[in-house]
Amino acid sequence: MKYLVQVEIDPDVGLEIEANKERMQSMLGVWQALNPIGMYFAVTRRAVTIIVDVPNEDTMFEALHATWVAVSSYPEVWPVGDATEFPAMLQRAGVGPPA
Repeated sequence: MKYLVQVEIDPDVGLEIEANKERMQSMLGVWQALNPIGMYFAVTRRAVTIIVDVPNEDTMFEALHATWVAVSSYPEVWPVGDATEFPAMLQRAGVGPPA
């Protein structure tokens, strides 16, 4: 299942990260280990959007924890999918008839 992860970085934390770049590099390394579909960095604000395709949320635990440690906040995580995946997403949420 695909997940979209949005990491917002507080301006004060951003200044700390700029002073210690290894902090951000270690967080990004853990996400890269999940072989993301894409990692996008916002130009107009301190934010990172990551798209991963993993079996379940548990697979992301280490990356979510590393993000919490690096940016001092928990990222937002949304399951996402295209039209072919939508029925399975509804079933997972308990909506719709069983397969």
